[in-house]
Amino acid sequence: MVILLAVFYLFLTHKSSGKKKGVYILMKHNAKDNQDIQKKKLPLVVKIVIGFLTGVMVVCAGTFGYLQYTFSKMNKAESTQEKVEAQDETFEEDENEGTSDAEVLQPDEVELLTTSDIMKDKDVVNILLIGQDKRSGEGRARSDSMILATLNKKDKSIHLTSFMRDLYVELPGDYSPNRLNAAYQFGGMELLDATIESNFGVSIDGNIEVDFSGFQKCVDKVGGIDIELRQNEADFLNKRGNWDVNQESANTWQLKAGMNHLTGEQALAFSRIRYVGNSDYERTERQRRVLTEVFKKVKSSDLKTIMGLIDELFPLLTTDISQTDMMAYAVAVLQIGTGDIQSDRIPISGSFKDAIVRKMEVLVPDLELNRRHLQQTLYPHLQE
Repeated sequence: MVILLAVFYLFLTHKSSGKKKGVYILMKHNAKDNQDIQKKKLPLVVKIVIGFLTGVMVVCAGTFGYLQYTFSKMNKAESTQEKVEAQDETFEEDENEGTSDAEVLQPDEVELLTTSDIMKDKDVVNILLIGQDKRSGEGRARSDSMILATLNKKDKSIHLTSFMRDLYVELPGDYSPNRLNAAYQFGGMELLDATIESNFGVSIDGNIEVDFSGFQKCVDKVGGIDIELRQNEADFLNKRGNWDVNQESANTWQLKAGMNHLTGEQALAFSRIRYVGNSDYERTERQRRVLTEVFKKVKSSDLKTIMGLIDELFPLLTTDISQTDMMAYAVAVLQIGTGDIQSDRIPISGSFKDAIVRKMEVLVPDLELNRRHLQQTLYPHLQE
């Protein structure tokens, strides 16, 4: 999933960081001018200008048509997505919750103060990138990763914010409080968006979802990525490998501490490590590291590689964003440029506590503190 922004960004900005070029056309005419033109033979220079402008218009029309065709490769999310009714909701219990030092709380002992004050601004675009935790042949599952990509046209910045899947939050409607990643399984993009908005106070303008096969293909298409591994990470990957995809190839891995060149399978396995280091905290950080490295590789790729990425990856994406809005967001990315990507994580340090609720090991957040941080970070120009 962490691959999405890199491909999306690169496709829209490829070759745009150099000197900008533009064609400005001003055409004026009236009835008298038309009559004069009919009476007089057009000078050669006028014919050349008209031919040039006609060519520019044809190119622009062709580019617009090509962009529409390209974005049409993405799957469209169903307007009415299948839902799990509240009476059928489930709670993903942890097998080792009995060995945890976290405080055991009853559901009515947890206070979650949601909000109806959702921050939104015309200069800020929030696109939720969703990695779905499903395997081949399965239906919609819980979201394995959720990264909010924020395009701030005011201060010309791109911000990536990971939402940890074990956040214990209120789900809108008649559902009980649950892990954040349950929202996607129960109600798709619509319920996940509503859950993030009501708990964290920021608007979601659209969603892009990808499965694991898309992740691997994109990394392999750019020739793999360079990632520095700690010894315990290398040992874990060599022992377990990408057990969800190809155990046979994983048995041949010889990763080591230090810099390693990872294939798509290895990058996927690395980004999913949860039981090495500081659990899911480091897992979300690994995902952002992978995204950053892919972003670097794709930025320097040639047009042939980019077209190959689009052809292979876009059909694996599902989005609820219209083609019109997608092209508007493309313009926003072009305006922002190719500056550094900032990254963040919710919940922020010191704003949550570990707890066990309904036999689930979860993070109970201070919603007000996290809302304030998000709004100050993503909407700095609106703060007093």
